[in-house]
Amino acid sequence: MPIAVKSLFTLLLLTLMLSGCSIKPQTDGPILSAKQRLERIEQLQHFELTATMGIRSPADNVSGSLHWQQQGEDYQARMTNFLGIRIFSLASSAGSTRLQVQGEDYQASNSTELMLALTGWSLPLDDMSLWLKGLAGDNASAKEYDALGRLIAFELLDRSGYRWQVRYQRFFPDGLALPRNIEVQSDDFHIKLVIRSWQL
Repeated sequence: MPIAVKSLFTLLLLTLMLSGCSIKPQTDGPILSAKQRLERIEQLQHFELTATMGIRSPADNVSGSLHWQQQGEDYQARMTNFLGIRIFSLASSAGSTRLQVQGEDYQASNSTELMLALTGWSLPLDDMSLWLKGLAGDNASAKEYDALGRLIAFELLDRSGYRWQVRYQRFFPDGLALPRNIEVQSDDFHIKLVIRSWQL
């Protein structure tokens, strides 16, 4: 092989190797113990996330993008399909929930029952601000943890009487290790979330 071609080949190979290294996940912040991580996550009262969301029910299958914004006890959620068309928007504040579906506004005190009545979907919304962060609320049971002390599965009973299995399949590779892939399932409904970004 001519020297010039060999040098070019070596340079190209080195560039590819360096490019491969640059796309590896980066870890931010110090390594936290299981207790420190739990305390930090419990303190997160204000956050936003964007996720790909799929809902499978006995009636239909829906997928799209979910944007969730949490401010203390209040939250706003919006789901759009892949064309950017809004499927629903939901806002809960001071014990009252407003749901917008197909351009119409509806209001009730129970967000889970309101969603089920208008869309046919049962979503465990009451504790969603907790399980999105990888936490189990007071209604959780059968908790499972991995070797690092992270909650990876639990059962949840919502206010509508549905029993859910929540399972965390992947976490972000930083100190907080917030959930990345979440699967939530009941007898009739199957929800998958792939969280693309967190804003804390």
